[in-house]
Amino acid sequence: MKKIKILHFVSGLISGGVEQMLYNYCKFMDHEKYEFVIVYQHVPVLTCIEKMESIGCKTIRITARSENLIKNIKDSIDVIQSEKPDIVHAHMNLMNFCALYAAKKCGVKVRISHSHIAEKNKGIMFNMMANVFKQMCIKYATAYFACGEEAGLYMYGKKKMEAGEVTIIQNAIDLQYFSKNKELNEHFRQTNNLNGKFIVGHIGRFSQQKNHNKLIDIFNEILKINENSFLLLVGTGELEDEIRRKVASLGISNNVLFYGTTDKMNEIYSVIDVLLLPSLFEGLPVVSIEVQAANVPAVFSSSIAPTCKITDAIRFVDLNKNDKEWAEETISHYLSFKPCDLTDLQEIYDIRSNEKKLDNIYNRLLNGV
Repeated sequence: MKKIKILHFVSGLISGGVEQMLYNYCKFMDHEKYEFVIVYQHVPVLTCIEKMESIGCKTIRITARSENLIKNIKDSIDVIQSEKPDIVHAHMNLMNFCALYAAKKCGVKVRISHSHIAEKNKGIMFNMMANVFKQMCIKYATAYFACGEEAGLYMYGKKKMEAGEVTIIQNAIDLQYFSKNKELNEHFRQTNNLNGKFIVGHIGRFSQQKNHNKLIDIFNEILKINENSFLLLVGTGELEDEIRRKVASLGISNNVLFYGTTDKMNEIYSVIDVLLLPSLFEGLPVVSIEVQAANVPAVFSSSIAPTCKITDAIRFVDLNKNDKEWAEETISHYLSFKPCDLTDLQEIYDIRSNEKKLDNIYNRLLNGV
């Protein structure tokens, strides 16, 4: 039987939430039925490539849009013509149209635009350009996906959402994998000399969206309350050097670990006492599901989609509150937190049931239903 080939277009493979979502679905979907190709643009994180290829995904790098937009589209056309996919599934948000235009030009019948974010606090010029890009995404796509309601409204508008034209694809995970593990906690603390520390964690790319400057300022205030605190930063990105300089300038380098990327995220969630995510905007971040599966208290900015809160593990704080208030809220949430019932989380976000749903959706699209 001929396999269904899907080309997933992403901006990069740098251990972000989109890649993790893709990894989860590609790992659990039937590899006897599907063939997955990941097309990316920027210099990758090696562990990301290895992780994707370890589950049978083929990876191909093309010219980045930021380097040469015309070459990017030409490369996309070349890859599509070479690979001959049944489906092109674009995960680049506002820039989905680049891959979808190429796919339409090559005659691919199923072209999916997938929205993973709901950007806020942007200027007038950005919003004007964004509206043009959204219309182009809609024009060249044959199906519209989003990670949540907010991301769907942002990309496709109220009319398409209310008409049921947008399919919500949950950022599903292997819930069992993230269960807290006492042995992993003890091993990590001993290995990194962190015994007895109050560990604040952050998981995400070093990018403007993730608001690391605010994060460091909040942690600096946490240190003033509890000098035994430690910040664990998981991820890489273009702003990492800038954040390293900020940490050094505040004189708190001994209390911060730039951990980089890892394929042992269950170990990270087992060791952190509380997660901080003061993002400027998000759709429905994968980390929000992971942290609840791990039953770890988390403090998120109120700019993050409220629908990500399934359990009381998540507390929202307004970005307009000062750093000291954020620090106090973080410690208060940690001290008052009690493990949550995960029944609702299991019903909505378990990857084993969600991959079956996506399998059915792909097949309906291919059959023109």
